[in-house]
Amino acid sequence: MSRRLVGPAALLAAACGTAVAPEPTGDYTSWPVRLETYGPAPGHGDTYRVIYANDVAAISPPGDYGPLADAGMTAVVVKEVRDNVNNTPGPLRYLAIMRKQAGTDGDPTQGLWLFTRAETPGGAEVQHDFCWDRCHVSAPLFGVWLDYSASTTQ
Repeated sequence: MSRRLVGPAALLAAACGTAVAPEPTGDYTSWPVRLETYGPAPGHGDTYRVIYANDVAAISPPGDYGPLADAGMTAVVVKEVRDNVNNTPGPLRYLAIMRKQAGTDGDPTQGLWLFTRAETPGGAEVQHDFCWDRCHVSAPLFGVWLDYSASTTQ
């Protein structure tokens, strides 16, 4: 008899982070920016990623995200991390979500970003430091790799 370790692995991953309850992303698939990429990526391995950016990220260059957050408008990026099946999207592994926080709410050691992970859309979110520490700290655009305001929509 073999046992799958999916449940314990998910619990272990959650135990390494902090449960948080940020503003829900709602139907992020209707957001104005949708990009797809695949192949090896730090923190995500060889996966297929579908990236969505909300209206704030879509209309503003990354350097403006902080002042907009201070004004009550939050840039949010949701990354569906999926299995890479011959460079096509496979089953969902998890959601990686990043939100630019207001200067008074954000963690300055994380570039004022809140990085969370959810196992399903609308699911409970867990905050992790390693997203910033292992990857986004090196991103050239204030913690992000792309200027979503320059991206085309679906």
